[in-house]
Amino acid sequence: MVSRVPLRRPGLLITRPRVLGEELAARIAQEGGQAWLFPTLEIRPLPLRAEQAKAVLQPADWIIFISANAVSFGWPWVIQSAPVRGRLAAVGQATAERLEKQSRLPVLYPTQGADSEALLSMPEFAAIAGQTMAIVRGRGGREWLKSTLESRGAHVNYLECYERCLPNPDLGDLDDALAQGAAISVQSAEALKNLWTLAGETRHGVLQQRDFLVSHPKIAAAAQSLGCSRVHVTEPGEAALVAYWKTLTTLLPS
Repeated sequence: MVSRVPLRRPGLLITRPRVLGEELAARIAQEGGQAWLFPTLEIRPLPLRAEQAKAVLQPADWIIFISANAVSFGWPWVIQSAPVRGRLAAVGQATAERLEKQSRLPVLYPTQGADSEALLSMPEFAAIAGQTMAIVRGRGGREWLKSTLESRGAHVNYLECYERCLPNPDLGDLDDALAQGAAISVQSAEALKNLWTLAGETRHGVLQQRDFLVSHPKIAAAAQSLGCSRVHVTEPGEAALVAYWKTLTTLLPS
Protein backbone atom coordinates (compact mmCIF):
# COMPACT_ATOMS: atom_id res chain seq x y z
CA MET A 1 0.00 0.00 0.00
CA VAL A 2 1.26 3.46 -0.97
CA SER A 3 1.00 5.96 1.88
CA ARG A 4 -0.42 9.37 1.11
CA VAL A 5 1.87 12.28 1.89
CA PRO A 6 -0.14 15.18 3.34
CA LEU A 7 0.25 18.39 1.38
CA ARG A 8 -0.73 21.96 2.00
CA ARG A 9 -0.34 25.31 0.27
CA PRO A 10 2.86 27.07 1.40
CA GLY A 11 2.91 30.52 2.87
CA LEU A 12 4.55 33.40 1.03
CA LEU A 13 7.60 35.44 2.00
CA ILE A 14 7.15 38.92 0.49
CA THR A 15 10.29 40.92 -0.29
CA ARG A 16 8.54 44.05 -1.59
CA PRO A 17 8.89 47.42 0.15
CA ARG A 18 6.71 47.37 3.25
CA VAL A 19 3.69 49.37 2.03
CA LEU A 20 3.34 47.35 -1.18
CA GLY A 21 4.08 44.17 0.74
CA GLU A 22 1.26 44.81 3.20
CA GLU A 23 -1.22 44.99 0.33
CA LEU A 24 -0.07 41.65 -1.08
CA ALA A 25 -0.04 40.08 2.39
CA ALA A 26 -3.66 41.11 2.86
CA ARG A 27 -4.61 39.33 -0.37
CA ILE A 28 -2.78 36.19 0.71
CA ALA A 29 -4.62 36.28 4.04
CA GLN A 30 -7.95 36.63 2.23
CA GLU A 31 -7.11 33.38 0.44
CA GLY A 32 -6.45 31.64 3.73
CA GLY A 33 -2.66 31.73 3.46
CA GLN A 34 0.10 32.97 5.70
CA ALA A 35 2.41 35.78 4.62
CA TRP A 36 5.65 37.07 6.06
CA LEU A 37 6.87 40.60 5.32
CA PHE A 38 10.60 40.72 4.74
CA PRO A 39 11.24 43.89 2.73
CA THR A 40 14.60 43.78 0.99
CA LEU A 41 14.17 47.29 -0.42
CA GLU A 42 13.41 50.46 1.48
CA ILE A 43 11.94 53.29 -0.57
CA ARG A 44 12.63 56.86 0.51
CA PRO A 45 11.28 60.00 -1.17
CA LEU A 46 13.77 62.36 -2.77
CA PRO A 47 13.48 66.09 -2.10
CA LEU A 48 11.95 67.89 -5.08
CA ARG A 49 10.87 71.46 -5.71
CA ALA A 50 7.50 72.19 -7.30
CA GLU A 51 9.29 74.14 -10.04
CA GLN A 52 11.39 71.09 -10.92
CA ALA A 53 8.35 68.86 -11.23
CA LYS A 54 6.39 71.36 -13.31
CA ALA A 55 9.30 71.86 -15.71
CA VAL A 56 9.35 68.12 -16.42
CA LEU A 57 5.64 67.28 -16.32
CA GLN A 58 3.74 70.20 -17.82
CA PRO A 59 5.32 70.08 -21.32
CA ALA A 60 5.16 66.28 -21.58
CA ASP A 61 3.15 64.55 -24.31
CA TRP A 62 3.62 61.29 -22.39
CA ILE A 63 4.26 60.63 -18.71
CA ILE A 64 5.77 57.16 -18.28
CA PHE A 65 5.81 55.47 -14.87
CA ILE A 66 8.51 52.85 -14.32
CA SER A 67 7.13 51.08 -11.25
CA ALA A 68 4.44 51.04 -8.59
CA ASN A 69 6.79 53.06 -6.40
CA ALA A 70 7.03 55.65 -9.16
CA VAL A 71 3.24 55.95 -9.00
CA SER A 72 3.18 56.24 -5.22
CA PHE A 73 5.86 58.92 -5.05
CA GLY A 74 5.40 60.55 -8.45
CA TRP A 75 1.65 60.92 -8.89
CA PRO A 76 1.33 63.58 -6.14
CA TRP A 77 3.77 65.71 -8.15
CA VAL A 78 1.61 65.29 -11.24
CA ILE A 79 -1.37 66.62 -9.28
CA GLN A 80 0.65 69.56 -7.95
CA SER A 81 1.91 70.37 -11.45
CA ALA A 82 -1.54 70.81 -12.99
CA PRO A 83 -2.45 71.56 -15.67
CA VAL A 84 -0.75 68.53 -17.20
CA ARG A 85 -1.67 67.53 -20.75
CA GLY A 86 0.36 64.35 -21.17
CA ARG A 87 -1.07 60.87 -21.67
CA LEU A 88 -0.16 58.26 -19.06
CA ALA A 89 1.82 55.07 -19.68
CA ALA A 90 3.29 52.32 -17.50
CA VAL A 91 5.85 49.61 -18.16
CA GLY A 92 3.60 46.80 -16.94
CA GLN A 93 0.15 45.78 -15.78
CA ALA A 94 0.82 46.02 -12.03
CA THR A 95 2.13 49.58 -12.35
CA ALA A 96 -0.75 50.48 -14.67
CA GLU A 97 -3.36 49.13 -12.25
CA ARG A 98 -1.95 51.26 -9.44
CA LEU A 99 -1.76 54.33 -11.70
CA GLU A 100 -5.34 53.87 -12.93
CA LYS A 101 -6.50 53.60 -9.33
CA GLN A 102 -4.65 56.77 -8.35
CA SER A 103 -5.41 58.88 -11.40
CA ARG A 104 -8.80 57.52 -12.54
CA LEU A 105 -7.50 58.08 -16.07
CA PRO A 106 -6.73 55.64 -18.90
CA VAL A 107 -3.20 54.23 -18.84
CA LEU A 108 -1.35 52.69 -21.78
CA TYR A 109 0.63 49.55 -20.93
CA PRO A 110 1.84 46.43 -22.74
CA THR A 111 -0.32 43.34 -22.38
CA GLN A 112 2.56 41.13 -23.52
CA GLY A 113 5.57 41.60 -21.26
CA ALA A 114 6.19 44.02 -18.42
CA ASP A 115 9.29 46.06 -19.14
CA SER A 116 10.60 49.00 -21.15
CA GLU A 117 11.15 46.84 -24.22
CA ALA A 118 7.52 45.70 -24.20
CA LEU A 119 6.24 49.24 -23.78
CA LEU A 120 8.29 50.64 -26.65
CA SER A 121 7.18 47.83 -28.96
CA MET A 122 3.68 49.32 -28.87
CA PRO A 123 2.56 51.27 -31.97
CA GLU A 124 1.92 54.45 -29.94
CA PHE A 125 5.69 54.84 -29.52
CA ALA A 126 6.71 54.04 -33.09
CA ALA A 127 6.54 57.61 -34.50
CA ILE A 128 7.33 60.06 -31.69
CA ALA A 129 9.82 62.46 -33.26
CA GLY A 130 9.43 65.90 -31.69
CA GLN A 131 7.34 64.69 -28.77
CA THR A 132 8.33 65.34 -25.15
CA MET A 133 8.49 62.48 -22.67
CA ALA A 134 8.62 62.53 -18.86
CA ILE A 135 9.91 59.36 -17.19
CA VAL A 136 8.93 59.04 -13.53
CA ARG A 137 11.32 56.75 -11.70
CA GLY A 138 13.70 56.26 -8.77
CA ARG A 139 17.24 57.53 -8.66
CA GLY A 140 19.51 55.65 -11.04
CA GLY A 141 18.57 52.58 -13.03
CA ARG A 142 18.67 51.58 -16.69
CA GLU A 143 19.14 54.25 -19.34
CA TRP A 144 17.76 52.09 -22.16
CA LEU A 145 14.27 53.60 -22.19
CA LYS A 146 15.51 57.19 -22.35
CA SER A 147 18.17 56.49 -24.96
CA THR A 148 15.74 54.55 -27.18
CA LEU A 149 13.10 57.29 -27.01
CA GLU A 150 15.76 59.86 -27.91
CA SER A 151 16.96 57.71 -30.82
CA ARG A 152 13.40 57.95 -32.17
CA GLY A 153 13.53 61.74 -32.01
CA ALA A 154 11.78 62.40 -28.70
CA HIS A 155 12.84 64.88 -26.01
CA VAL A 156 13.15 63.04 -22.68
CA ASN A 157 13.37 64.27 -19.08
CA TYR A 158 13.46 62.38 -15.78
CA LEU A 159 11.42 63.02 -12.68
CA GLU A 160 13.38 61.06 -10.08
CA CYS A 161 11.23 61.06 -6.97
CA TYR A 162 12.54 58.24 -4.74
CA GLU A 163 15.63 56.20 -3.93
CA ARG A 164 16.10 52.53 -3.09
CA CYS A 165 18.03 51.61 0.06
CA LEU A 166 19.00 48.41 1.87
CA PRO A 167 16.69 48.05 4.90
CA ASN A 168 17.24 46.29 8.21
CA PRO A 169 14.39 43.74 8.42
CA ASP A 170 13.80 41.19 11.17
CA LEU A 171 15.75 38.05 10.31
CA GLY A 172 13.45 36.13 12.65
CA ASP A 173 10.64 36.59 10.12
CA LEU A 174 12.87 35.15 7.39
CA ASP A 175 13.86 32.16 9.53
CA ASP A 176 10.25 31.45 10.47
CA ALA A 177 9.12 31.59 6.83
CA LEU A 178 11.93 29.32 5.66
CA ALA A 179 11.27 26.83 8.47
CA GLN A 180 7.64 26.59 7.37
CA GLY A 181 8.46 26.05 3.71
CA ALA A 182 7.25 29.41 2.42
CA ALA A 183 7.51 30.32 -1.24
CA ILE A 184 9.29 33.61 -1.94
CA SER A 185 7.98 36.51 -4.03
CA VAL A 186 10.62 38.71 -5.72
CA GLN A 187 9.75 41.61 -8.01
CA SER A 188 13.18 42.90 -9.06
CA ALA A 189 16.76 41.73 -9.48
CA GLU A 190 17.82 44.32 -6.91
CA ALA A 191 15.39 42.89 -4.35
CA LEU A 192 16.80 39.41 -5.02
CA LYS A 193 20.38 40.62 -4.60
CA ASN A 194 19.48 42.31 -1.32
CA LEU A 195 17.73 39.15 -0.10
CA TRP A 196 20.92 37.19 -0.64
CA THR A 197 22.94 39.86 1.18
CA LEU A 198 20.57 40.11 4.15
CA ALA A 199 20.12 36.34 4.49
CA GLY A 200 23.83 35.61 4.74
CA GLU A 201 25.67 32.51 3.57
CA THR A 202 24.23 30.26 6.29
CA ARG A 203 20.74 30.58 4.75
CA HIS A 204 21.67 30.36 1.08
CA GLY A 205 21.34 26.58 0.94
CA VAL A 206 17.77 26.74 2.27
CA LEU A 207 16.84 29.58 -0.07
CA GLN A 208 18.05 27.54 -3.05
CA GLN A 209 15.47 24.85 -2.22
CA ARG A 210 12.48 27.19 -2.06
CA ASP A 211 9.92 28.11 -4.73
CA PHE A 212 10.57 31.60 -6.08
CA LEU A 213 7.73 33.51 -7.75
CA VAL A 214 9.23 36.23 -9.95
CA SER A 215 7.75 38.79 -12.30
CA HIS A 216 10.21 38.68 -15.21
CA PRO A 217 12.48 36.19 -16.99
CA LYS A 218 15.52 38.36 -16.17
CA ILE A 219 14.80 37.94 -12.45
CA ALA A 220 14.39 34.21 -13.00
CA ALA A 221 17.80 34.06 -14.67
CA ALA A 222 19.34 35.95 -11.75
CA ALA A 223 17.76 33.51 -9.26
CA GLN A 224 18.96 30.51 -11.24
CA SER A 225 22.50 31.95 -11.30
CA LEU A 226 22.37 31.89 -7.49
CA GLY A 227 21.58 28.17 -7.51
CA CYS A 228 17.79 28.33 -7.22
CA SER A 229 16.13 25.55 -9.21
CA ARG A 230 12.42 26.11 -8.42
CA VAL A 231 11.85 29.46 -10.09
CA HIS A 232 8.44 30.35 -11.55
CA VAL A 233 7.75 33.36 -13.77
CA THR A 234 4.19 34.57 -13.18
CA GLU A 235 2.00 36.60 -15.48
CA PRO A 236 1.98 40.38 -14.87
CA GLY A 237 -0.14 41.78 -12.06
CA GLU A 238 -0.79 40.97 -8.43
CA ALA A 239 -3.88 38.87 -9.20
CA ALA A 240 -1.78 36.59 -11.41
CA LEU A 241 0.84 36.27 -8.67
CA VAL A 242 -1.75 35.23 -6.10
CA ALA A 243 -3.36 32.82 -8.56
CA TYR A 244 -0.01 31.13 -9.24
CA TRP A 245 0.80 30.93 -5.52
CA LYS A 246 -2.52 29.08 -5.02
CA THR A 247 -1.28 26.30 -7.33
CA LEU A 248 1.73 25.50 -5.15
CA THR A 249 1.84 22.72 -2.57
CA THR A 250 4.45 21.70 -0.02
CA LEU A 251 4.87 18.89 2.51
CA LEU A 252 3.18 19.34 5.84
CA PRO A 253 5.74 19.69 8.66
CA SER A 254 6.25 16.47 10.61
